[in-house]
Amino acid sequence: MKNLTEKNKGEDIIHDHASEYENIYAQKTCKKNYPLSNSQNIYWIERDTNKGGLCSIIQYNFEDSCSINLTGNEFNVKSKIHEYGGIPYHVDEWQIFFVNSDDQNIYQIKNKKITKITNLRKVKIGEIAAYKNHLYFVVEDDNSCGSKYPINYIAYLNLEDTSNNLKKIISGASFYSNLKISSDGLKLLWLEWDLPFMPWEASKLILASLSAQGVVSNIQYVDGGLGYSIFQPEWYGDNVIYVREDLDRGKLFQYKDKGKNLIIDLPVDLLKPLWVTGLSSYKIISDQLIFASGWREGRMKQIIIDRMQNKFDEYDFNFISDQFCVKDSFVIFSGSTENSSDEIFYLNTAKLPPKKININRKMYQTKFVSNCYINYFEPNKRKKNGSAIIKIHSGPTSCSNYTYSKERKYWQDRGFGFIEIDYRGSTNYGINYRKSLNGNWGIYDTQDVIDVINYLPEMGLYDPKKIILKGSSAGGFTLLNSLCENIDVVCASCYYGVSDLGGLLNDTHKFESGYTNSLIGVNKNKSNLESLLQSRSPILKIEKIKTPIIFFQGMKDPVVQPDQTKKIYDKLILNGIDARMYLFENEGHGFRMKETIDKCRFAEEQFFSKHLNMNDI
Repeated sequence: MKNLTEKNKGEDIIHDHASEYENIYAQKTCKKNYPLSNSQNIYWIERDTNKGGLCSIIQYNFEDSCSINLTGNEFNVKSKIHEYGGIPYHVDEWQIFFVNSDDQNIYQIKNKKITKITNLRKVKIGEIAAYKNHLYFVVEDDNSCGSKYPINYIAYLNLEDTSNNLKKIISGASFYSNLKISSDGLKLLWLEWDLPFMPWEASKLILASLSAQGVVSNIQYVDGGLGYSIFQPEWYGDNVIYVREDLDRGKLFQYKDKGKNLIIDLPVDLLKPLWVTGLSSYKIISDQLIFASGWREGRMKQIIIDRMQNKFDEYDFNFISDQFCVKDSFVIFSGSTENSSDEIFYLNTAKLPPKKININRKMYQTKFVSNCYINYFEPNKRKKNGSAIIKIHSGPTSCSNYTYSKERKYWQDRGFGFIEIDYRGSTNYGINYRKSLNGNWGIYDTQDVIDVINYLPEMGLYDPKKIILKGSSAGGFTLLNSLCENIDVVCASCYYGVSDLGGLLNDTHKFESGYTNSLIGVNKNKSNLESLLQSRSPILKIEKIKTPIIFFQGMKDPVVQPDQTKKIYDKLILNGIDARMYLFENEGHGFRMKETIDKCRFAEEQFFSKHLNMNDI
């Protein structure tokens, strides 16, 4: 199969597996996410870094390879729910609904006309679901007086009601997600969970009946709760299929007549932490076939399940995707290969290869070091300078990325080796590995970084005196704690890192407000809180940091407040440490603008070059 970019010029971008995937829209300045489909077209959200991160809805016709930007420059299609956001639109046969970033209200696209259909203030909206003229969505409402955090609820709007009267139909839980309406419009599914837990720790699956007026009745608990992970409920006819995780395996269940039946038990981890909404682990292709995508031993596997024969085939396409949809026999992905990231691809399940595809190991190597995993990528051989960057991922319930990374490629091309560490607590190695960090954040992750640094001389690839640490958010926390342990690194780069756990507990947003307690192991009466804050907050151990460090911080960051970076920077300067700080007025948690990213990389280059004693990297 050939690349359909630029009207079938024929460039194959998936070199090893071009016969299995097709890049159907590769405009390199843009990132594509959240593919959806109806009977006519495919859609996705396209973020243009050259336009300040402007997000648009793209409509793509599979037959004539024609794409249309439906929202243009007037709208920025983005949900801010849970601060990290997620899928910001809904597509059906007749219309499209989307959330506009500036006012977080819902707009309708119908007959090529865009109409505003809600008029709310101080809210964030996400998880839109629709049945004909009945609209359901999650609201994060910050209008409540005297409450520290916004109130979350499920709302209903009848588009035929000219009064535009929005109804709050489900409330009481801390959070809601994954709204799904049955094909007859008479039942609604959703996930809910309560503080202090995260959705991968204690989500519940709930089912309710709907009336023609949107009245909810017969609310039923289906499964889940404390200690169980429920993920991605989907309707299959009048029944429900959903993922439940037990230990390190993913199980697909079908719920019917108040009972549940195991469809299949897969040897992969299907749970994907809901940092953002709209993630997928499986999609139903037909009565016979289900496509699934999950992790095993640090790699994403693609699985075709044959329900009629009660079997499955497992593949490894050197491909990562957490967002996909189905159109006919095609699975449409937003994902990354070894050559491209954040693009739209498809897999034709009617033309699957007859045998499993070999894994391409030329791109990187994986090793288990003491208690953790690393993926390491060698530098451009012509520019190799003996130095290496250790990248500590955020989360901490997250992972490194073994497919294409613009950031990694940037440093490889300048002669740096790049080592991405999946410290204990990372995803993709099973639930037990992820849970191992609970109560030990700041200890196990820090020790894993130290072990990797000490292991590097054994690799014989890098000069141990030319090692740099780099991390963001929770990865910044681990980075700073590692610097407090007298490690031998030449310098460090910290993006919006956590330096003060006390400040994080007091100031962070609702979604993560209980997360820190479980990560560091605060007991029920919080009698150990002060000692934990003292022993694990980098800012309270700052006299131990002797390493030069460069900081980057968005001033609109609701997750890690800018004061965290400012305070630790000021103290390091007072202690005589070579530190730099760059503040960006229009950035939040995770930088979006190309201008910002370019400025950060240039500043890092200059800083690294100085401390590596290189005139030109």
